[in-house]
Amino acid sequence: MFRATGRQGRGLLVLLTVLAIVLAACGSSGTAAPSTGGGLLGGSTAAPTTGGGGGVGLSGAAAKLSDISSYKFTMTLAGGTFGSTLSMLGGAAATGGAFTMSGTIVVSPDKAADINMGGFHIIEVGGTDYIDMGTGTFMSTPATGTSMADSFAPATMFSSMVGSTAEGFNKVGNEQKNGVSADHYQGTQAVYGELDSLAGVSGATWTADLWIATDGGYPVSMAIIATSSGAVVYEILFDITNVNDPNNKITAPKV
Repeated sequence: MFRATGRQGRGLLVLLTVLAIVLAACGSSGTAAPSTGGGLLGGSTAAPTTGGGGGVGLSGAAAKLSDISSYKFTMTLAGGTFGSTLSMLGGAAATGGAFTMSGTIVVSPDKAADINMGGFHIIEVGGTDYIDMGTGTFMSTPATGTSMADSFAPATMFSSMVGSTAEGFNKVGNEQKNGVSADHYQGTQAVYGELDSLAGVSGATWTADLWIATDGGYPVSMAIIATSSGAVVYEILFDITNVNDPNNKITAPKV
């Protein structure tokens, strides 16, 4: 993926090692590991299951992100094995044990991404990956395979957490969310029981809310939260905004 050179290269190898541990932990705790070609730039890595209840409305929602030309997103991950490990990366993106990401995704006509995660800045544009390890200087390498950010993109997270539980969500209304009309879904007790297993937590109180764009069928927002004794023990939040905004432009940095 990224070629390691010099002092920055050693730091990158540490980051990649941490992320490899994170991905292995995600797989062992029941969260679906992403496959190449999906996620950040390619849409869903695993289509949610079609079923009763909310399943029909949620089926394939993550893949619909590939049908819009561009968007911005913010994401928060906390708790569980991967959230705790990511927070160890520190930087401005880790606050109170939570790990945040934000960025711009361009799907067409040419795929590109500009992501800030854990104090690191990643840009993918024109067939080249650029990464700034927090030093203010980018290094580059030809883009191949799936990027680091792919593993934690909204499409990947939506598929991983909702894929096997889609039929347990019920549509509760339609409302404005992040500037667009969206169908609002909420999880049922059946969903919460499965989330206990997926997240590797027990005895928590869950809430799970999803918003799917009425026009386009893509995820607009997700908030899956587990609390215990008043404290958040697991959390995945994301919001998608600025859909198809012509100002969503990504350019290569100077290296």
